Order: sequence, then structure tokens, then C-alpha cells
Amino acid sequence: MVRSRLLLLGRHPWWSGLLVAEVVAFIVLASWAWSAWRAMPTPPPALPEDEITVFPRLDTVDNVPLPSADVLELVRSVPGVRHAAVANQSPYSHDVSWAARAWKDDARDAAAVVAIYFGTDAMVPTLGLQLIQGRDFAPADFSAYSGDQTRLHVRGAPAIISASLAERLFPGTSAIGGRLHIHHDAPLTVIGVVDALPAAADGFRLNPDGFSILLPTAPADARLGPLLVRSGSGDRVRVSTAVEHVLKKAYPRGLSRASRPLSADRIAMASLRPVLPRMLSAGAGLGALVLLATLLFATEWMARHQRLELSLRLAFGASRRQLVREWGLELGALAGLGAMLGGLIAGSPIAFRLSGGLPILSPLETALLAAGCTAALSLMATWVAMRAFRIPPHLVSRSPSVRL
Repeated sequence: MVRSRLLLLGRHPWWSGLLVAEVVAFIVLASWAWSAWRAMPTPPPALPEDEITVFPRLDTVDNVPLPSADVLELVRSVPGVRHAAVANQSPYSHDVSWAARAWKDDARDAAAVVAIYFGTDAMVPTLGLQLIQGRDFAPADFSAYSGDQTRLHVRGAPAIISASLAERLFPGTSAIGGRLHIHHDAPLTVIGVVDALPAAADGFRLNPDGFSILLPTAPADARLGPLLVRSGSGDRVRVSTAVEHVLKKAYPRGLSRASRPLSADRIAMASLRPVLPRMLSAGAGLGALVLLATLLFATEWMARHQRLELSLRLAFGASRRQLVREWGLELGALAGLGAMLGGLIAGSPIAFRLSGGLPILSPLETALLAAGCTAALSLMATWVAMRAFRIPPHLVSRSPSVRL
């Protein structure tokens, strides 16, 4: 005798469509959340953060220019100051993020998003950058920057790049002497490679590997960027307080905000960066709850509206466990279909754009996520069916005259 099935797929297509759609949405959101958490690792300390103080960009009354040379001379006269520089941005900063795409000759398709740094002399020792190849900038390498970004890269210049960018653009070979392009300006020549130079906070999501370029472009006006001061790690608070006092005395309205250690910016960035992964995780969690609620309601609805069929199946010798298993298999098939569609959508170019450029999971990871969702939904359906498919004894007919 051919056993009768619950036939969820054929008998209730609207329940089936709803469950498949919810599984698809859950798979897409879960894959985005997984990718977002993995793409945003907590940045480890890469610089001597406890020795570096960041002073927000200075200002003057009536918009009077503030020569960087005068400010640096004043700051370096403070006892305990080892190095100081005026830069366009500081690592981990939330104030500004300079970034661009860089590529080497004849390889624009392999362009990488990089953080652009430049500043006055002593940028390398001020940030505590460790040169692992090449050399630092010479005095003759520097050019002045007055704020006109259209003239920033018009001439070829030497450049120092991070080790991660060197490995990205010059794999297996030395980057020294290599040429880089930023926008369509004259090529840059690599003269040095540093161990690490982290990006600013806003650029870290698109540049988690720390691709960075340091240029010998010195801001002529100290108002064009933050002031970076390096002192001894155990003396940073005293030195920063003394520098702040000197600056306030020389420029009473120059400091609009208090100084902060570089470590504070990294900690703040680490606490703010998980906002997107948390939002996606919350969305995936909400999708899982909605899917569970739909599963519970569908099972209760099925058990209530098909009570006669269930009683007849039991009358013809089918066990309650058999009915539960069939229901679990049917929902498992639905979950598998939805998971497969969700995996295909999550790996599509449209999903890549909608996610804001999050990396796409590998086929193996997508398959694991889909298999896990399918297995979990099947187990949950089995558990729910065991509670719902309880037929009262008086509805179970044992008469041999009963026919399906």
C-alpha cells in the first residue's frame, strides 16, 4: 500500500513559499553578518601608541595662516618631546580619512584601496614606523602642500609604502624602485617599506589589510591637519600637558579640543567598527525568530486542519514517529531549497553591491551555512511536530472498514 504523505509542497504552496522566502532572507543576512565580522578584525597595536599624542588641527583668529615650521619649532622646544610632525591625518582617526586607489604600471585592474598619509619631516620617527626595506625621506624629497588637492600628486615623487601593500602589488619581489599610480597623476617611486601603517577609522572597513602610502608632502599651514607629538611612554601625559599649555599660550584660540593618546583612537575605532556586523547579526537573528514563528504556526495549522488525515494514517498502522519524520523531511526539503537559493543570491554581484562591498563567502562556507540552516530547521520541525501531532484516542479509528 502506498503511504499517504502530508504533501506540504503540493497542498499548501503559500506556506511553502513563505518558508522558502524566509530561509532565503536568513541565509543572505547570515552570510553578510559572517562576512562583516570576518572582514573587520580588531586592529592590533602596530605603533607605539602610548608614546604618541594627537592634537586636533589648530585654528587662528580671522583665518590667519599658521606656518607649520613655527608650530613645530615651538613644540620641539618643550622638554621631553622626542619628535613632532604636522600630518594630513592620524591612524585610527574619526576626524578625516584620506584614501585613494593605487596600482602599479599596466595593472589598474589590480588596484587597491590605500590610505594616503603625508606630513612634515620626521613623520617616520614620530609615528614609530619601522623601515624593513629602503630608506626614509631625504630633505630634498619634500615639497610644500598648501591645501590644493589638485596639485598634490601632479609630479612624480618618492613614496614609502606599508609591507601589506608591497606584498599586494609586488608579490615575491622587492618593492624598492617599483612605480605606483594614484589617480592619473605622475607615478610614484617606492623608496621604502614600513612594517605597518594603519588606516583611519572610516577607511578601515574598505582597507582592513592596512594598505598605506606615505608621501613627502609637507603641509605648509599647521591648520591643514593634526599635530602629532611623540614622547617617552611613561612621560606622555606630562609632556602632552606641557605642549598643550605652550600652544594655548602662543595661540589662545588655537586648540578647539583636548589632545588624546593615539591608543584612545584605536580603542574607540575597535568599539565602533562592529556596528555593521552587529546590525547584520541582529537582522539575521530577527529573521531566525520570524522563521521559527512561521514554523510553529504552520505546524499547528497543519495539525489542526489535517487532524482527520492524521487519525486515518494512525488507524492504518502508521506510527506517530513516522508522521513526525515525514513532516521533518518535507520541511527539510523546503529548507534545503531556500538555503540553496539564498546561497546563490548571497554570492551574486547584486548582493555584493547591496552589502556595501562586503567580501563574498567562499562556496565551502556558503555550503556549510546552508547545511547548518537546513539541519537546524529539520530538527526544529521534528520537535515541533512531536508536540503538535497528538491525536486524541477517540479520534483514532481501528475499524477495518475505514478507507483512505
